[in-house]
Amino acid sequence: LAKLAEQRDPRVFVTPACPYCPGQALAAIKCAVERPDLVSAEIVEIDENPDLAERHNVGSVPHTLFGEDHAALGLMPEERFVVELVTLKDASEFLGEMAAQAQGPAPERVDLAIVGAGPAGLSAAIYAARSGLSAVVLEGGPIGGQVSLTPTVENYPGFASVPGKKLMEIMAAHAREYTHIVTDAQVEDAAEENGRFELRTRKGTFSARAVLLATGAAYRALGAPGEDRYRGFGVSFCSSCDGYLYKGRQAVVVGGGNTALTDALHLKHLGVETTIIHRRDAFRAEKHLQDSVAREGIGVRFNSEVVEITGDDKKVTAVRVRDNAAGTTAELPTDAVFIAVGHVPNNDLAKKLELELDGGGFVSVDRAMRTSRPRVYAAGDLTGGSMQIVTAVSEGSLAALSAFEDLGTPYWKEGGGGDSAGH
Repeated sequence: LAKLAEQRDPRVFVTPACPYCPGQALAAIKCAVERPDLVSAEIVEIDENPDLAERHNVGSVPHTLFGEDHAALGLMPEERFVVELVTLKDASEFLGEMAAQAQGPAPERVDLAIVGAGPAGLSAAIYAARSGLSAVVLEGGPIGGQVSLTPTVENYPGFASVPGKKLMEIMAAHAREYTHIVTDAQVEDAAEENGRFELRTRKGTFSARAVLLATGAAYRALGAPGEDRYRGFGVSFCSSCDGYLYKGRQAVVVGGGNTALTDALHLKHLGVETTIIHRRDAFRAEKHLQDSVAREGIGVRFNSEVVEITGDDKKVTAVRVRDNAAGTTAELPTDAVFIAVGHVPNNDLAKKLELELDGGGFVSVDRAMRTSRPRVYAAGDLTGGSMQIVTAVSEGSLAALSAFEDLGTPYWKEGGGGDSAGH
């Protein structure tokens, strides 16, 4: 940024409920503070400036305009934001070369390295530190994982109703009382060397006696034509991020579980005309959510699938829906498609560590959250199961306690104290 020689006027489009927008806005403001002579940042709240958002074809937030010919979607690490602001180009290749060339600081040595700062990882950090283990939490994206994108959480004990982002802020603050959370620290490689695990990140290499994977899961795509083409321009996986864009307009929500119905209710409350499309003949969501959908009068199409998403080359205009019962296909006009059809595990690191996976790609664990490899544990959505916050928290704490037990009395050695349950 110190080498910047030309004027830059980054403009970040945001909405009030977007959990990722504050981070992107802060990056722009920090650049303006650092170089007030050449950087002037503007944060645009879309709900108050719909015409400006439409002029720049903003279909998802945060949406950042770095210049006339360069824009970016989503929250970016601060380092990447600065590079793209200065170069007005995609920073992937530059940052990749920089990471490869960097030697990094001396490895930080800990007892337990926790990968992921969602409910499982944060609870594990608390329990590990309280047990006497030195620990570090490594997070490549925003703290909180999928929960931060949930508009309202109503089934976590102690909170009758709380925004997902707020709940994760409380958890993170608690975890920070015990251990360090390293952000922008995506683990790019992991290997076991001389009895320790070496985890390489852009922030340096961390050396640990044991590793806990709490990398969660990503939203599952539909795989329908037009989905990739209009992602960020009407196709969204985050109703709390993008719902405000469609106030007074039409949207469809695809799915039939808790997430889909929560998204539909959130959109309805924002003033979005909402229709749920579900491929089965009944919802899988909690009865409380089903009752709320019925009470709010949200339209539902059962036994139906979105087979194509169409648009005008700039934004979504309709979906083609197949009625599986009737065997017919019809076009349904819509301004947005919110997809909530399940998750796929973020298992790249698990594969690098050669862990046993089940048929769905989730990490196989025993009842104490031990994986097929000694001193490697997994917890949360990465292990499949109910995909609930409360189970992720319990699995994270159990995994940390198992690590504490194993590092003192290894179950894989004769006479050790743990129960490997087949592992």
